[in-house]
Amino acid sequence: MRIVFVGAVDFSRHCLKQVLDCHGEVIAVITLAKEDAAFHADYKDIADIALPAGIPIHRIKNINNNESLELIRSLHPDVILVLGWSQLVSKRILEIPPKGCVGSHPSLLPKNRGRHPIIWTLVEGLEESGLTFFYIDEGVDSGDILWQRPFRVNLGDDAGSVYEKVKALASEAIREFLPQIERGTAPRIPQDHSQATYWLKRTEKDGEIDWTVPTMKTYNLIRALTRPYVGAHTYFKGKRMLIWRARLPQSPLPPTAVEIQPGTIFAQTDNGFDVKTKDSYLTVCEYEIEDGETIEVGTLLERQS
Repeated sequence: MRIVFVGAVDFSRHCLKQVLDCHGEVIAVITLAKEDAAFHADYKDIADIALPAGIPIHRIKNINNNESLELIRSLHPDVILVLGWSQLVSKRILEIPPKGCVGSHPSLLPKNRGRHPIIWTLVEGLEESGLTFFYIDEGVDSGDILWQRPFRVNLGDDAGSVYEKVKALASEAIREFLPQIERGTAPRIPQDHSQATYWLKRTEKDGEIDWTVPTMKTYNLIRALTRPYVGAHTYFKGKRMLIWRARLPQSPLPPTAVEIQPGTIFAQTDNGFDVKTKDSYLTVCEYEIEDGETIEVGTLLERQS
């Protein structure tokens, strides 16, 4: 079974390795050059997986332009795996492989289609998510389901740990469905579109911390945007501060901090500081500040005006 593999992120790299471990016949890898991948915070060059296996690498800008279309046609794939790719795939591409184009989405489709699913899962404080592999159609995450499994999201999870759960499930999925596709026995389960929900595109502004909201909401934002993503941000003395990790309160808010303004740093810790929120506080454990400013108790963390 001739496989064309399309991807450009850490998840893609993991999946390509698993396909090769399953002895999949990958005839070409289509990916992005680093300079064309600014959209992907988790971009990874997958050439180091493909080239040692003797697989040609094709770096493109747009999978739907005529040059890419002719390239894929010339490869005569039986199936195209599109795993970790931001561009929607056009009907002209979808019609090429007789066994279809397979994509993935880290949610339990038809719930939570759309952009930034791992981030939204944590921002919303969901306790369950999942991974779905599906046959790509002309809609957004709307094709027939090939494989799906749920997983738990714990309070201590963040973007990094959820990403690892998704990769672990992807290995399980590929081992199961790849031979099914080759044999022609792979399931196709139509989605119930009446149950579909959609996540919206997030912007840089959505990653700015508002210290006047409840503690849990701020905690969820910080854990949602940590590595491999861009980090939640605030402003310290007018300079941008990235907050990578925070901890929920381990003790009650000190009486001396009850009346202070949300966003005020009221104590230093071994690795960070305590900052007032609307209803309690958070302990910031890992952060970065432009120009290496030094934290000072009493300083107010602000939003950009």
